[in-house]
Amino acid sequence: MSNNKIIKVKTISQFHQLFDLPKPEHPLISLVDYSLIKITPENENISWSMNFYSVSIKRALNTKFKYGQ
Repeated sequence: MSNNKIIKVKTISQFHQLFDLPKPEHPLISLVDYSLIKITPENENISWSMNFYSVSIKRALNTKFKYGQ
C-alpha cells in the first residue's frame, strides 16, 4: 500500500465528485451503487480515507476492502 496514492475525502459531495457520480440529494446521506463507479488504469491504485461513516455490502468475492485505521 506504500505505492498507493491516498485521497482524503471530507464530504459525501466530494466523494460523488471524485467518482463522477450525480450530485447527492442530501449532503449527509447517500446511497451509491459501486457498479456505476468507473475504475480506470490511472485511478486503479488509488486508496481513499473518508471523514464520514460508510456502510458497504460486499457481493463480489474478488473485491478487497480495507477498513479501519
